[in-house]
Amino acid sequence: MIGQAIDLHALFGLPDVGVRALCSSRSGGLSRAPFASLNLADHVGDDPACVETNRKWLKEGWHLPSEPRWLNQIHGNTVLEVTRDNRAAVSEPADAATTEELGLVLAVLTADCLPILLSTVDGAIVAAVHAGWRGIVGGVLEASVATFKGREAVAWVGPGIGPCHFEVGPEFKDLFPDGIFHRGQRPQHDYLDLTRLAETRLKAAGVARVVQSNLCTACNLDLFYSYRREGQTGRFATLIWRRHNP
Repeated sequence: MIGQAIDLHALFGLPDVGVRALCSSRSGGLSRAPFASLNLADHVGDDPACVETNRKWLKEGWHLPSEPRWLNQIHGNTVLEVTRDNRAAVSEPADAATTEELGLVLAVLTADCLPILLSTVDGAIVAAVHAGWRGIVGGVLEASVATFKGREAVAWVGPGIGPCHFEVGPEFKDLFPDGIFHRGQRPQHDYLDLTRLAETRLKAAGVARVVQSNLCTACNLDLFYSYRREGQTGRFATLIWRRHNP
């Protein structure tokens, strides 16, 4: 199974508190082009049987303690609080999930939007967030941090579209601060640094410790899916769960 384990707390020199996380890649699955090969999304036009098998392989290959809680993502700001009672239910639209319970795997699917993982320093609460520019404008990061009830938290910003490829028009100028833009290649266009924007918003919401993966999906098509570069394509997953109490 191809992917990368993420030791969120070790990235900040913090002790192991039982939080586990991983980010899949696009390799090691059954899907065919344009979804090749470990597509985990069931809404992009891929063969449902391939998606089901890919999800099964992900769970078995990484020894996940439960089936991931897949979200109905719509670029909004709703945060789903996952419990054992609702973990298998069909959810209303949500772009983030949080839990305090052990063994419940939270997941977000992305292909340029940012996957962001959050945890309290003591590992008592974790969250996974799907953060595109619309969701960030809408407050999905602040809504996710609010579920931590004022506790000290850390965050990891995963692979997403980098400022090297995210060229936007003048309509974006009124939405974001000037500091996250640099001049684009086309007239009246600029490159938007979505990762910097996310970090700025997280810190303003009270998350003092944020680490970036520094991986651009559009630059690394061998590793990740990129909707902006490929059009119809698959989605990779970023997951987090609590293995045991701190």
